[in-house]
Amino acid sequence: MTAALYLKTIKHGMFAKRDSFEEAMEYAHTIAKATGSPVHVMTAVQVVVNTIVADMEKLLEKESV
Repeated sequence: MTAALYLKTIKHGMFAKRDSFEEAMEYAHTIAKATGSPVHVMTAVQVVVNTIVADMEKLLEKESV
């Protein structure tokens, strides 16, 4: 799978996006603070982010070979 195809498979058209990663994380923090367990929400968000980054790194490494 290419990096471009991978990104297409994880993007969900039902949800919005933000102009930058920082803005998206700020939004996630705002939503998390509105819950009873913001630490748990942000842990889940960061696990997803780290997984995407790791997958992208692997794909980009394969593409550069």
